[in-house]
Amino acid sequence: MDSVEKAKKLIEELKENNHLKLRRSFGVGLYLFNLLKNRLSNSHLELLKKFDAMPFPKKVAILQEIEQALNKEELVPTVSFEGHPKKPIEKFFIPIEILKILDSKEKKLLKSLNIKDLYSALWYVPVRYEDRRLNTSIKTSIPGKAVALKVKVVESSWEPEAKYPISVLCEDGTGYLSLKYRFKDKRVLLRFKKGTELIVYGKLMEYKGEKYMVHPELLKEEEAGKILPFYNIRVKSAESMSAKLRHKKVRQAIQKLLEYLRYMPEYLPEELLKKHNLYKLPESLYFLHAPHQWDERLNSWDTPAHHRLIYEDLLLFQLALQLKRREIKSLRAPKLLRAEEHIQEFLKSLPFELTQAQLRVLREILEDVKQETPMNRLLQGDVGSGKTVVAMAISYAFAKEGYQSAIMVPTEILAYQHYENFKRFLEPLGVKVGLLTSSVKTAQRRSLLRHIREGNIQVVVGTHALIQEGVLFKNLGFAVVDEQHRFGVLQRKRLLEKSEEFFPHLLVMSATPIPRTLALSLYGDLDLSIIDQMPAGRKPVITRLFFESEMEKVLKFIREELQKGHKAYVIYPVIEDSPKLELKSAVKEFERWKALFPDRKVLLLHGRLKDEEKKRVMEEFKQDGDILVSTTVVEVGVDVPDATVMVIESAHRFGLSQLHQLRGRVGRSQLQSFCFLVVPDQMRYDQESLKRLKVLVQTNDGFKIAEEDLKMRGPGELLGESQSGYFGFWVANLQRERDRRFLEVCKKDAQELLEKDPYLERYPELRQVLFYRYSDAIIAPP
Repeated sequence: MDSVEKAKKLIEELKENNHLKLRRSFGVGLYLFNLLKNRLSNSHLELLKKFDAMPFPKKVAILQEIEQALNKEELVPTVSFEGHPKKPIEKFFIPIEILKILDSKEKKLLKSLNIKDLYSALWYVPVRYEDRRLNTSIKTSIPGKAVALKVKVVESSWEPEAKYPISVLCEDGTGYLSLKYRFKDKRVLLRFKKGTELIVYGKLMEYKGEKYMVHPELLKEEEAGKILPFYNIRVKSAESMSAKLRHKKVRQAIQKLLEYLRYMPEYLPEELLKKHNLYKLPESLYFLHAPHQWDERLNSWDTPAHHRLIYEDLLLFQLALQLKRREIKSLRAPKLLRAEEHIQEFLKSLPFELTQAQLRVLREILEDVKQETPMNRLLQGDVGSGKTVVAMAISYAFAKEGYQSAIMVPTEILAYQHYENFKRFLEPLGVKVGLLTSSVKTAQRRSLLRHIREGNIQVVVGTHALIQEGVLFKNLGFAVVDEQHRFGVLQRKRLLEKSEEFFPHLLVMSATPIPRTLALSLYGDLDLSIIDQMPAGRKPVITRLFFESEMEKVLKFIREELQKGHKAYVIYPVIEDSPKLELKSAVKEFERWKALFPDRKVLLLHGRLKDEEKKRVMEEFKQDGDILVSTTVVEVGVDVPDATVMVIESAHRFGLSQLHQLRGRVGRSQLQSFCFLVVPDQMRYDQESLKRLKVLVQTNDGFKIAEEDLKMRGPGELLGESQSGYFGFWVANLQRERDRRFLEVCKKDAQELLEKDPYLERYPELRQVLFYRYSDAIIAPP
């Protein structure tokens, strides 16, 4: 019996005899949740999660709501392409330029959206929909929702001083509707002559019984009566085309391509489609581009058609990871013969002792590098837990056996800092360290590249400059990628390809703790090591939450810390939607801090400064600065031991994990450090946000914070904004809990599929799609 049918049957039984069975049953919510986790919306699943702890009347109401959801008309594909002759899948990989059905302007527009071929165009699904069907009246329309209504103008007025100078009263025989516009030009009234019939589309509002719309769109007859898809149209090229026109043009171009779907083959194994009750791909794509039914789930990406695409997205990702893991095992890497001996030499040279967690991780890595199979390991550790010294120890062991190491980091500031640290600990032991970034001058760069090529430099620290053409190593044996979520898998691959004779051992490091279960699913090609202990003598950072009206207390505390010779950071959030405004406000706040501390050296740092300037500001702050006003550019890895205060303004605008990263800039010595989260006074009434921030006040454990962030916000903050691009997802989004559940399901399905058919020989078209999607970034065809 299908899971939905099982659930319906159970609900019927629970309703009998005035819900007698429901009164006597335990664990109903958990059972229904597991039964329906891939079939219900997130809001309904949340109700089922809390169901078993709820009072009886509430349980009855929720059961009724779940039953209604299950009985709701299922969204089905618009058309069926069964029985239509299919073409080989490679026919869909033809470039956009070759498609005769599109004109040159349409091809140019699609290419500007990074759509390269027919297949990626068909997978370019809408991000939202508008229901413009005329299936309601003013009387039956529900306020708070966007609707299309056919109305007749009763009267119009113009009041130039009013908030909405133009007001138009309309009716449709069932009631009245006011249209309000901000236009200050009286001539606009010519559109709204008495008796004119209009089709208006907008969000319906109601105040004291009056229904109204603010700036509704006026639709032409042919634009109404449809469910309209809207695509992601952010185009880099500055085309002189309005957003409305661009939407229309993209819509027109993709609608032309839908006729190819009848020829598209289904390449997922039949048993997986049946197992998860999934629609066929061509029908799913057709439905999403041209839905014939309206359902709120369209805009939450929760329709069965969306499920089909999300499942495939994540299954391909899991197949790619597992094939990558197998591929790594087949390659040959340099084998260290005296690794333990050299590590002991290095550890004896340190002025401090490593923690038990660091020593455990070192042992795990040593076991890998003593093999001829390449290490492919993810090292997770909280901010300040000592990952860098582990990488240093392994680099030393490689240098002692004649191999080079490359350390790739995301920013010049961090590269310079790592270079200084590696140099301080390794050069006294006879290991030469070099720094390669884009700001290295031409003559110096030429000399540096020659020494790297000849093997005179054993450890090279650098940014993306390491993977550029012309950077050649003599014998690269070990590669480290620090803050790995800042790099795409393709960049990681390019670094590894810098070794010609061997495949280097790889260590990717992250100070962004990701809960173990999620990490194992997302980084299935990597073995996982965790440093879960802080160095001895480090005091936990004391974190406090303040409202803006309490700022004087914060300032008093900063003055006291500066008196002791300590330093302070003040962080402002980056406003992505309007970077210019953000920069202006950062500069303005910098001026305010200078005025507040006229006798102190206050410095400014932000992402718009050139790399050389950033480096100079950080060095100045480290040497004789007092206060650094900055954006989140200091989030990763910057090390100033005598900085003891971190003030984060507008803290509610950051994710917990990002706040934890910022907090990690202090508490990097034996000095007691403090982090002050400052929020506006009106936040007193936002219990949800305060609860979230209090997690940071209560714990310094990055993994606990990551778990909370995952529960409250999804993993977007943990994985960085570009998670979809980074992992190669086209439709899946791991900020949705449902998609994370799919990720686990797909991991298991991929394992079972490859156990039965290691090279997907029974599914040649699935194999082709997999190589099409992931060959550059993750796998090479065998």
